[in-house]
Amino acid sequence: MRPLPQGGRAAGRPLRWAGRVSVAAVLCVLAVQCVRPALWDDHASTVFAAGLAAGVPHGAVDHLVPAWCRAHAADRGRQALLLLAYAGAAAAAFACALWAPAPALCAFLALSALHFGRGETHANALRAGGTRPPGPALCALAYGAVVTVLPLARHPHAVRGLVAALTPGAPWLLAAPVTAAATALTAAAAVTACALLLRHRRHHDAAELLLLAVLFWTVHPLVAFAAYFAAWHSVRHIARLLLADPANRPALCAGHLGPPLRRFHRRAALPTAVVLAASVAAARLGEPHRHALAAAGVAVLAALTLPHHLVVALLDRHEARGPAPGDRAARPAGTSTRA
Repeated sequence: MRPLPQGGRAAGRPLRWAGRVSVAAVLCVLAVQCVRPALWDDHASTVFAAGLAAGVPHGAVDHLVPAWCRAHAADRGRQALLLLAYAGAAAAAFACALWAPAPALCAFLALSALHFGRGETHANALRAGGTRPPGPALCALAYGAVVTVLPLARHPHAVRGLVAALTPGAPWLLAAPVTAAATALTAAAAVTACALLLRHRRHHDAAELLLLAVLFWTVHPLVAFAAYFAAWHSVRHIARLLLADPANRPALCAGHLGPPLRRFHRRAALPTAVVLAASVAAARLGEPHRHALAAAGVAVLAALTLPHHLVVALLDRHEARGPAPGDRAARPAGTSTRA
């Protein structure tokens, strides 16, 4: 696992900031659920669409990540080719979803579980100064199942309309035997992972896994996923991107988070606008029912998941290899690489 850039705790500030934001957001959603649960039920589709839109920017600079991993800037031609390849992969995934919606939805759920689970374990490892959690595969499975399988299995009635809009021929996904088995397997994975984390004194990681399980068990699944995607997964991934961008290192080492955030948002603005426009266009082409916008958002998100996952896998390998030789040479003697 790649140690944090030079600067110790100052360089790890994005991770601490992201952790506080995500936990606070989930606690707010749970507080509203306790005080006025009908609010989420009445506005679930709107909140879901808003959450998907708010989470889009975290993947908007994927075309820049390969250059960051090579520790040198890519020219505009290379960036344009990467964008074309990215768009082509997304278009191919979208076409597959139109051609075979039921298998595509199953593949999307499996890939999403893998992506979210690995994302949480990698973010937790970086926050721990590069120390991987015990049983990383089990922890990734638990996180991934909690945020992708549990909302469908625990609240099948609440997502039936959305699933029907996406895959009219796959009602078996929400059948009672399937949801019961999925709930049991998810609970077993989460409990086992929590026990393992607690045994190795990873109390923070265990508490966050438990918090997410409570969120997806108690709150309307569309609202729960919106909160997770926009204020948890996306925020933590942006923190990883801020650390990965070599241009941010001087500011982060000096303890300044504002300039890296502004740089990220400038770069993410145009790709985000394109994705949101595509989602609105897909919704207008769909049937005029109350799930149209949410279904279109899921379809576009599903198409982007494959190329985004490949880019994140590259980032994972980059972090696992450790600092580049130039980083090691630039680090003053005696400076700790742990956060």
